[in-house]
Amino acid sequence: MSLWRLASRSLTFYWRTNVGVLLTVVASTAILTGALVVGDSVRQSLRMMTEARLGVTQFALLSRDGFFRAQLADELTQELMTLAKNRKHRRPPCCKYED
Repeated sequence: MSLWRLASRSLTFYWRTNVGVLLTVVASTAILTGALVVGDSVRQSLRMMTEARLGVTQFALLSRDGFFRAQLADELTQELMTLAKNRKHRRPPCCKYED
C-alpha cells in the first residue's frame, strides 16, 4: 500500500473527525481574526478620542505624588510667557490663531 493510498483511505474512514477538526480550525481562525480587528479598532478609537480631548498640547506636567507647589503656576506662567515672546512668529502650521 502506497503512502497516498493510505492517506486517502484514512481521510475517508475518519471523515467525520476530519470535518470536525476542519470546522474547529475555521471557527478558531475567525474568532482570532475578529478579536484582532476589534482590538485595533478600539485602540484607534481611544487614540482619536484622546487626541481630540488634548487638542494642540505642547507641555505636560507630571508629579510623583500628585501635588504641585503653589508657586509653580506663577513660575510656569513667567517661563511660558518668555518662551511665547521668543517664539511669537513660529506657530505650528496646523493651528490657526487669531491675534
